[in-house]
Amino acid sequence: MERQNDASLGKRAEEQMLRRSRQAVGKAEQWREGFEEVCQLYPDMDVGSAMKQPVMKKLLRAGLDFKTAFEAANLEEIKERVALESEKRALWRLAENSGRVMENGVAASRSAPFTSGASGMSKEDRADIVKRVLHGEEIKL
Repeated sequence: MERQNDASLGKRAEEQMLRRSRQAVGKAEQWREGFEEVCQLYPDMDVGSAMKQPVMKKLLRAGLDFKTAFEAANLEEIKERVALESEKRALWRLAENSGRVMENGVAASRSAPFTSGASGMSKEDRADIVKRVLHGEEIKL
């Protein structure tokens, strides 16, 4: 009976080791995929050296996926890079749009003054209107 118990315990231990081994292989595969994803998302960052950070190791051991652990461990650097990229993009857009002519009502400067009625017209303007009326044009002020 003891032999059966010993054999049964040995078999269970072997099954547990096999299960842990499969889990470790699965976890390693997930980390490899996560590593590749992070390399694509952050091509200018040194992902290899980030893996050596103690914080990164703790987060991975705690069960976080690779991408989340990397982003948590390197949050400040990622935020700085995003800010710089946003600034570059904004400056590029400003430079690109600086040559465009502003549409009506969009420009910061005021429009040309417009006076309505005959009192604001010069003699030449009034003579031009009289000439146009004599030719049959209808004028509305």
